Amino acid sequence: MFTLSVVLTVLLLCEVLPSAVVALFRARVGLARLDELTRLGVLQGRYLWVVSLLGVLHLFATVAVIVGLWVPALGVAGAAVEVGVFGWVLSRQLRAGDRGRSLGAYLLFLAMALAVLVVNLLR
Repeated sequence: MFTLSVVLTVLLLCEVLPSAVVALFRARVGLARLDELTRLGVLQGRYLWVVSLLGVLHLFATVAVIVGLWVPALGVAGAAVEVGVFGWVLSRQLRAGDRGRSLGAYLLFLAMALAVLVVNLLR
């Protein structure tokens, strides 16, 4: 079970770490992608606090999921935060009318976060 937890955690971190860095530094590429997915208008300067909040949440979740390899309760907390973030992005996409392939990436990220959550719950 520990090996599965490590593998899933590494896979989740492959998405979460770049997202945290991009959000915390407000990199143009990250702002454009977030704006494309959520239609918040961050490129026009609206709701920039959401970008900072997402960066902090991703950073917290990253630390919690890594520590969760030794303390499963923290892994559960970190994965739950990511489930919330990825679920929120998906809900924004669905509200905007996205369908099919455009939902694929965040469905995969949500599935990875759920897998980490479940494995840590079982541990």
